[in-house]
Amino acid sequence: MDAAGRSASQAGLFGFCQIGALAFGMILISSRLDRAHPGAIAIGSALLATTANVGQCFVHFFPLQLLFGALTGLAFGFIFAATIAGAAGCRDSDRLYGIGNGGGLVLIMMVVAGLPVAANHFGPRAIFMGIAALSLVCSVFFSGLKRGQRYATDERVSWRTEGVPGLLFSWVALSMGTGAVYSFSERIGRQNHLTSEVIGVVLSAGLFVGLFGTLTAAFVVDRVSRSHALIIGMVGTGASCLLLGYSANLASFAAGIFLYLLFYMFLYCYLLGTAAQLDSTGRVGALGGGLERLSYSVGVWIGGLLAEYISYATIGLLGFAGCMLGLVFGFPSLFRALYRRESTTAETPEFRDNSLVN
Repeated sequence: MDAAGRSASQAGLFGFCQIGALAFGMILISSRLDRAHPGAIAIGSALLATTANVGQCFVHFFPLQLLFGALTGLAFGFIFAATIAGAAGCRDSDRLYGIGNGGGLVLIMMVVAGLPVAANHFGPRAIFMGIAALSLVCSVFFSGLKRGQRYATDERVSWRTEGVPGLLFSWVALSMGTGAVYSFSERIGRQNHLTSEVIGVVLSAGLFVGLFGTLTAAFVVDRVSRSHALIIGMVGTGASCLLLGYSANLASFAAGIFLYLLFYMFLYCYLLGTAAQLDSTGRVGALGGGLERLSYSVGVWIGGLLAEYISYATIGLLGFAGCMLGLVFGFPSLFRALYRRESTTAETPEFRDNSLVN
């Protein structure tokens, strides 16, 4: 956007349209995941993303750029929902989500590292061609996505089903609070008199910590109970928000960033896995993912108001409060539903080795 001569407000509008379309796409397609084939959805959406990004390279009229950006966001929303559904019906859905999120972080790090090189050699619009090419390559592998296997208890799962409201409430509260904190982490670092270079190093190193967090979730899923893992992740994320909001030097700032990415990525895998246990078709997971992105964007807006009129410390309090609200008001009903479902499935022979809580 900067290279195209767009103002900061235009760049913000472009990002809003793209992220908003992504969230809308996930929510929109979530109700169809029990009937549509995830592989077909992902392949068609990847082709749409490819077309939109190729078109982005050749247009200069801003409304058309907004349109192509929104189409890209919508396509990736469908893709994310399809991949969530593809893993939801598997017995090791938590582990698959952990490994998948880890691979996504690695890909993000590679793209971020390659952006300056691509821009220097091929111009500022090279990023769009790169996304188009990556979408086209990924479409080859999406054919392996299968529709989630329905369990006996999944027949009438909706957002009103026991446990689902608690999960969604916790997810939204978490994302709204952490959206405010992490989005303003760079400004918090500058308030602590850190240079842009130091802040960049801390944030980049934090991605490796996040990778460790998501892979940890993938490998301890059989060793830590689901309820304990969710509580640990929520408490750790809330504490890291407080630490980051009240950071006063490099040590506390770096500790806040590292702990946030460690616990948040760990928790995120378990949230997706829990959604899969409540609904193996992936509808709840896709709905939760879409609501997460919407609430995250709202949290960014609230965080901006708090930072401008009060202080950055209050952003940390907001992040902590969101986590505690989810823990106190969302998790109890969720845990009760999980234990009930575990008892129900344990009585059916084919489900005895598929624990919902452990």
